[in-house]
Amino acid sequence: MSVSGFDTIIVGAGSAGCVLANRLSQDSNCRVLLLEAGCEDNDPVIQTPGLFSQLQDSRYDWGDRTVPQLGMNGRRIYIPQGKALGGSSSMNYMIYIRGNRADYDHWASLGNTGWSYQDVLPYFIKSETNQGFNDCYHGQSGPLVVSSHLQLSPITQRYLSAAQEAGIAYNRDFNGEQQDGCGPLQRTIAFGARCSTAMAYLHPARLRPNLTVISNAQATRLLFNNHQVIGVQYLHLGNAEQAYAASEVILSAGAFRSPQLLMLSGLGPALELEKLGINVRADLPEVGKNLQDHIHARVRCELTQPLSFAPLPDEEKALAAKAYETAKTGPLASNFLEAGAFVKSNPDVAYPDLQLFLFGNLTPEYPEAGQANCHGIALTAYVNRPLSRGEITLSSADPLDRPRINPGYFSNPDDLRCLVEGVRCNLKILYGQAFDDIRGKELSPGIAIRDDDSLAEFVRKTASTTWHPTTTCRMGVDSMAVVDPALRVNGVNGLRVVDASVMPTIVSGNTNAPVIMIAEKAADLIREL
Repeated sequence: MSVSGFDTIIVGAGSAGCVLANRLSQDSNCRVLLLEAGCEDNDPVIQTPGLFSQLQDSRYDWGDRTVPQLGMNGRRIYIPQGKALGGSSSMNYMIYIRGNRADYDHWASLGNTGWSYQDVLPYFIKSETNQGFNDCYHGQSGPLVVSSHLQLSPITQRYLSAAQEAGIAYNRDFNGEQQDGCGPLQRTIAFGARCSTAMAYLHPARLRPNLTVISNAQATRLLFNNHQVIGVQYLHLGNAEQAYAASEVILSAGAFRSPQLLMLSGLGPALELEKLGINVRADLPEVGKNLQDHIHARVRCELTQPLSFAPLPDEEKALAAKAYETAKTGPLASNFLEAGAFVKSNPDVAYPDLQLFLFGNLTPEYPEAGQANCHGIALTAYVNRPLSRGEITLSSADPLDRPRINPGYFSNPDDLRCLVEGVRCNLKILYGQAFDDIRGKELSPGIAIRDDDSLAEFVRKTASTTWHPTTTCRMGVDSMAVVDPALRVNGVNGLRVVDASVMPTIVSGNTNAPVIMIAEKAADLIREL
């Protein structure tokens, strides 16, 4: 079946696609089609913050795994990616972090005019209604609700005290004047419910007659008229269909599937595509290259008092469920991530290259390890600006085959050094006086593991991703860039990429808020505002 009558087709209803669908359809003369490979987001599990772990490896997750990682003892790493309206914003940990202002100034220094911190700050502000801060860094009228934890738990209070004992200054707002320090985290939770981009942007716009949303529709190839992209071929509930766009097609399928769709359509490294029998339309050598991701390791410790969010006795679980059902309050209204820190691995670093988190329960070292049935905490550290680079390649010319994901974790040894320093920093916090009255057995890395070599091996054995893949369709002004600063794909007409894949380099923090910003700015670029 073929469908026409659209000006713009957006592929992917994730953190970027939902924003674009809302902003572009504000013009009643612009007919917008939004295609999503996953399903609707009306499952209560998605909307309940405290149940986020149940979404991993579910029908709402692509369930991707990497190829064996040489720098991690040959392990295959599980990388969750959202597959539903809202994309990864419908299954992430709901932390709201924008990155460091120097990240964006670096983008601009590479020639990406319009992407400095001062250029992008208005789009962060435009996107949010911040319930905790009202100043020159925050917005009060945007679709995305950003909230603060109303009351910090006893564990979190101890954590912030211990971090300051360790010499980390207090910072009330990581998205404000500066990023350095320890402090409370904000989250994308609105009145006790997850505030995904589907909830914030897409659902309020779905009544517009010029916006069409089709879920369970997986794009398989782009359609061309010579060098002009004119539409998308997709599978809808198993049926092959086509849709045509009078203006342009926008790929917002994420750092894995945007480059996959480009390559399936003949846009990518010519030699690789020719080996798979794919007709090359434009030789774009860096499509799928430059993959960057945040890799983390955890310090884990039992508690001698039942202060963590889990495990709860059955009776308390029932009470928690009732509190959430009736008033959207209680443990299930929390994402259990109340505080963190941004620190430097050594004094010579220009700005923080490590991000730290406190998990208010005993999360596993890595997803496959399984949950511990005791009260405890996990202190996580990840490398903000990894030097390792990986790639996404096609497994075959079959669009239903998964892409081959190779992040190349620790291929640059400085990332391992940096993460070992992150583990040491978290150990210093854990053994601060503030935790003396509740600190139990150290589970990870273990009290016998303290020297550099042992800690490095611990990291190789247990480190995992923080779900932040970026940069596989790099923005730039050089001949090798995949998209230009207006996010138009080089070598063809009528095609843009708008998602985490266009970041010139990964940001120093969680990627959901930056992707929303990118989409807000892209909407203005597309409308030439």
